[in-house]
Amino acid sequence: MSPANEERPSLYEFMPYGAPELMEVAKKYMFRATLGGIGTIAGIFVIMFVTNLIIAQQEKAIPVVQMQVSDLAAPPPLSQDTPPPQVQVSPAAAPPAAAIPVPVPDAEAPQEQTIMSQEEIATSTPGVAEAGDGQQIVVAPPSDDEMPKFGDYVYVEELPEAVTRIPPVYPDMAREANVDGTVMVQALVGKDGKVRDVRVVKSIPMLDDAAKAAVRQWVFKPALSNNKPVAVWVGVPVKFSLH
Repeated sequence: MSPANEERPSLYEFMPYGAPELMEVAKKYMFRATLGGIGTIAGIFVIMFVTNLIIAQQEKAIPVVQMQVSDLAAPPPLSQDTPPPQVQVSPAAAPPAAAIPVPVPDAEAPQEQTIMSQEEIATSTPGVAEAGDGQQIVVAPPSDDEMPKFGDYVYVEELPEAVTRIPPVYPDMAREANVDGTVMVQALVGKDGKVRDVRVVKSIPMLDDAAKAAVRQWVFKPALSNNKPVAVWVGVPVKFSLH
C-alpha cells in the first residue's frame, strides 16, 4: 500500500477523553444559552416599560384644581399703621404688712422638783420614796429569795468576780478518746457569792458533767446593783486540755 493510500490519523484521536462529545453538544448549549439571555433581557425591558406606564397613569389620575387670579384674596398691607396688641400687665401686689405682737400673760413655770440620789433612796424608808412635790412613790423591795430565771437580764454595776476556782476533773473516758476543748457554762451566782444553778450553753458531751461539777464549787464576789449584792447569771468558760 502506497503512502498516499494510508489513512491519516483523525484529529479526535489526540483529544482527551470526552472532549469530542463535549464539542458536539457545545453548539446546542451555546444556542440555548444565547436564547435564554436574550429572553431575560427582553423580559426586563418589558417589566420596566409596564412599570413606567403604570406610574404615568397614576400621575394623570391626580386631580389638578385651576384657580383664577381674581379668586385669590388680597395680601395683608405692609404698613405699620395697625397698632400692636396691648399686653395686659397685672397690678403689683401689695407688700405684706408686718405682724403686730399681741401681749399674752406670763406662763407659770412648774415648781422645781428634786430627784433623790441613789444614797438617799438607799437610806430612806424601804418601799417608800418621796418626790420633790411631797408625793410618795411606793417602791417594792426585792425579795431575798427571788432568783432571776435563766436568760433574764439583771442590771448590775459590777459583775461577779471569781474568788475560788476549782479545776475540773478530767474524765478518763474523754482522756482516752483524746477529747478536749472548752465548755461554756452559765452559772447563777447568788447574793452570797455561791453558785445556785448551772446551765451548759456550749456543750462537749463527754466533758459537760465534769465542767458543771467544777463550777458548782466555785465561790464568787457577788454582783452589785445600787451598792447591794444581787443574784445574776454569769458566763464561765471551763477549758479541758490534754497537753
